[in-house]
Amino acid sequence: MTTTLLITKITLPLPTPTTLARPHLVARLNEGLAHQSRLSLIAAPAGYGKTTLAATWSAQCARPIAWLSLDEADDDPIRFGIYFLSALQRVYPSLGASLLPVLRAGQSPPPTIFAATILNELAQNNAALVCVLDDFHLIHDQVILALVHQLLTHATPAFHLTIVSREDPALPLARLRANNQLVEVRAADLRFDRAEVIALLRDQMQLALGDAELDQVLERTEGWPAGVQLAGLSLQGAPDPARLVAELSGSHCFILSYLTEEVLARQPPDVQEFLLQTSILDRFTSELCDTITGRTNSAALIDYLVAANLFLVPQDDTGMWYRYHRLFAELLQTQLRRRHPTLVATLHRRASHWYEAQGRPVEAIDHALAASEHERALALLERHGWALLNAGYTHTLERWLRALPTASIQTSPRLCLDFGWMRLLRGQLDQVEPLLAQAETACATQSHANHTALRAECLALRANLNQAVGRIPEAITAAEASLAANPTGNERLTGLAALALGGAYRQLPDFTNAVSALQRAARSAHAAGDPVTEMLAIAHLTLLATQYGRLRLAADTATAVIQRREQTQTEPSPIFGVVYGALGLVYYEWNDLGRSREYLERSIHLGMLAAHNASVIYSQCTLARLLQAKGDLVGAAQILDTAESLLGQGAPEWVRPELIAQQTALALATGDLTAAVMHLRRSGITPADPATHRTLLVHLSWLRLLLAQRDQHTAELAQRLIDVAEATGRCDILLRTLILSARYYQHERSIAAQLLKRALAIAEAEGYVRVFVEAGEEITHLLRQIGCPSWLAIHLPPSTPRAFFDQMAATSLDPLSEREATVLQLLAQGLTYAEIAEQLVISINTVRFHVKTIYSKLEANNRTQAVARARELGWL
Repeated sequence: MTTTLLITKITLPLPTPTTLARPHLVARLNEGLAHQSRLSLIAAPAGYGKTTLAATWSAQCARPIAWLSLDEADDDPIRFGIYFLSALQRVYPSLGASLLPVLRAGQSPPPTIFAATILNELAQNNAALVCVLDDFHLIHDQVILALVHQLLTHATPAFHLTIVSREDPALPLARLRANNQLVEVRAADLRFDRAEVIALLRDQMQLALGDAELDQVLERTEGWPAGVQLAGLSLQGAPDPARLVAELSGSHCFILSYLTEEVLARQPPDVQEFLLQTSILDRFTSELCDTITGRTNSAALIDYLVAANLFLVPQDDTGMWYRYHRLFAELLQTQLRRRHPTLVATLHRRASHWYEAQGRPVEAIDHALAASEHERALALLERHGWALLNAGYTHTLERWLRALPTASIQTSPRLCLDFGWMRLLRGQLDQVEPLLAQAETACATQSHANHTALRAECLALRANLNQAVGRIPEAITAAEASLAANPTGNERLTGLAALALGGAYRQLPDFTNAVSALQRAARSAHAAGDPVTEMLAIAHLTLLATQYGRLRLAADTATAVIQRREQTQTEPSPIFGVVYGALGLVYYEWNDLGRSREYLERSIHLGMLAAHNASVIYSQCTLARLLQAKGDLVGAAQILDTAESLLGQGAPEWVRPELIAQQTALALATGDLTAAVMHLRRSGITPADPATHRTLLVHLSWLRLLLAQRDQHTAELAQRLIDVAEATGRCDILLRTLILSARYYQHERSIAAQLLKRALAIAEAEGYVRVFVEAGEEITHLLRQIGCPSWLAIHLPPSTPRAFFDQMAATSLDPLSEREATVLQLLAQGLTYAEIAEQLVISINTVRFHVKTIYSKLEANNRTQAVARARELGWL
């Protein structure tokens, strides 16, 4: 569930007919666009007409404009991201579509990925865009500032940012200025000159002022636009304009306060009261104004204020939403508190009820707190807290909690639980326990209408926390107690408890019970409309299935959830990265490398968006395996270096063995046994250590190394791995160990054949193919000898006769490797490089490398000579 966006925040405010034209400033901004600058900065204190200038320029700009009016609540990466993307999508509806599901799932994409996604999509579509961020001085969050920094650093000429602010933002302005990438409009530029003062006061306001009086207004206000406008309003109908102008002195704040009182005094009493009472509203419509003031003529009064140019700023192009100039609103609020101190809370209370009825809980809670109605704010938070958390209002919620009495929060199990789940989902495990303890205490000492459900939810949170920190028996006990305490069949609670149970069984390991619990969690969460829990359960399930060699279960689970998403035509949530990654691994094992790569790249993209390093590393390891299989060893090494870097930035320990295993495999493929040893020693596990379900992957890598070294302990380690894999149900480890053992025993054909037949029985059930293809020429030869089944034979590379190697050994030339021998046979058959690459599933560059080596070893200069020489030697 997400909260409704306030459309007025992303709507370009249109200049009013009374807006003073400032062509020289508009020209300066246009010049910045023409010279392809990256940033226009309009920075000045309040009341200098910054927003008016930006809106006037935007209305005339030849480029598409995305506008975002910021407020204090937007100083939150998730909320800012949602509104920022929504503003961009008002211009280009599909722009950044892949980012929104990440944000709506309560995660903030890394600034580098966020910015790159936006800029790349604009470049791919050859689209130009100007983005205006108004009131940027309200933004202090480092993640948001980093995002804007990235946008400016990597912006193309087609993207231009305009920042409107009361102060200089924490951005690299000096560098932009030095590189002629910055257009600046400052307070000195925004001050009215004498001609503009005349245009406003004489021509527009029709004030009969002499030159001396006009000069005095300009001098006393120093051309400050807000001061000049208020002075003009004060002078309308003033019996002694000269006296009023003479009294203009002091600071801007004093002048503004003085003029506001003068302006109010000249308005009819009805208008005065309307201005004061509605000043508490950040934005308003006539209906909202009627509600809080108790009148029925708000629409007519708003029309009057617009006509009188009384600092109203339109917020949409329909004339429904308005706001007061912020300085004017602040001064009106000061007057309201002075004249009607007891009315302020009543006005806020009425506004809160109106916003609640409109389905806008954020504004409803803000006004309830402003009215000091803590019980009402607490009730609204309990009702909407979970949805607001999922909508990205984290900072806002924490601001509200700071405004509420601590005791009232501690006695609300609902709020403690909501924030406990938030901390858990964000990995802030040490902050979960205090909130959970408060929720448990409140449930135990108080009577609640939904006491049973709250108690069951406390147990579910306790279970998930326990399994996250590795307290497995306690997690199982709490999860089962939660399920037992949920007699009403609350599907959301069932999903949460079953998720913890499945995660705990997965760590035992207990494959059967883990699958059962995770499937139950996914079903219940889906029925409850809880996509986060559903996708976490699916992610657990697909990873579990692939790790245990249950490829068909992983594929069926992942495919079903992907098809359901595609039917709803929604963008995938970030947790889908794990699902796509599991599917990519399955298709790799099935030797469908094209589809495998497609899913793996989707997985990495989603994982990077969500900064979910674990899923990214896991998929990168599989992709490196795929690149290695295609002969792109350089590409495989590069992607593993990236994975290593991500691991250093923070990822769970369970992904480290995946990375070490693939790094070792790549080192062995390049013949670098020293590097292979180095990678394996980093694991802290030696070949002699007892093998457990947690060490199986590293021990399997040690087995590969021992086999390459022809170590005498190879067979002993292989048997230990077989025993543990069989005992724990790790079919994937068992299958690979059997094949490696067959390679070890290749000269004892009966033993090797027996091992391969066991491997084939496991592989056929799940469709494993690639593991045999990767095993090399010896295994291919053995498979053909024992009668390779057709489902596998069609995937195996062409076999090189054993006589070839015997004949080659009898010469004085350097022998060809198995892959070189295969390439030579295909060259002799007349295949092109592309056809050889396709048949052997390697890159064309790798084919060229092999051919060059073959020519060198055969002392030939071209294909014809190489084939002829091989025939002379009896190799063909």
